[in-house]
Amino acid sequence: MKTTIPHYFIGIKPDVQVINEIEKMRKELQIKFPFKRWVHPLDYHITLAFLGNASDEQREKLQTLLNQFPLSTDFQIHIDHLGVFGQRQSPRIFWAGMKEEQKLVELRNQVFAASSKAGFQLETRPFHPHMTLARKWKEDSIFSEQELNEFALPKNLISNIDSIHLFQTHMDKIPKYEIIKSYSFHNHKQ
Repeated sequence: MKTTIPHYFIGIKPDVQVINEIEKMRKELQIKFPFKRWVHPLDYHITLAFLGNASDEQREKLQTLLNQFPLSTDFQIHIDHLGVFGQRQSPRIFWAGMKEEQKLVELRNQVFAASSKAGFQLETRPFHPHMTLARKWKEDSIFSEQELNEFALPKNLISNIDSIHLFQTHMDKIPKYEIIKSYSFHNHKQ
């Protein structure tokens, strides 16, 4: 049996109501956009910093740093559009995006700084907040960007954000993302 090295990331989770609304749309999305692998609803999240594998020492240092700095105040994200990453005719990632929210960007910058200080080598790509819904387009059809642009999401996909989470990835399980530790904004003094 192949042993996988656990990977970690810091992210936020949408409200249960938002997850349920997306799940109500799932069948229609799967028909219109036939990706091979759909994300388990309990795995929906927005990544703030992908950490990769981590020693116990790195994780402990990061947890200490996250406990020390003031986190954001509560804010909302509004999921309002769909998009893809990868080649336009055969994308690799299908995602739900959100309206620009300055507090989300500031929170990501705080998390990014703490993760770097803890010794993690982080991606340098620009931050593009999204929630992955599916992966790997089925090659027997061509992706329709027009259908993507015409698909209307409900207006009520608004989630309150009041904490961040350290996740561990378990590639051999479903759901595959486990929250190791949560950091509530209410436990930090501003």
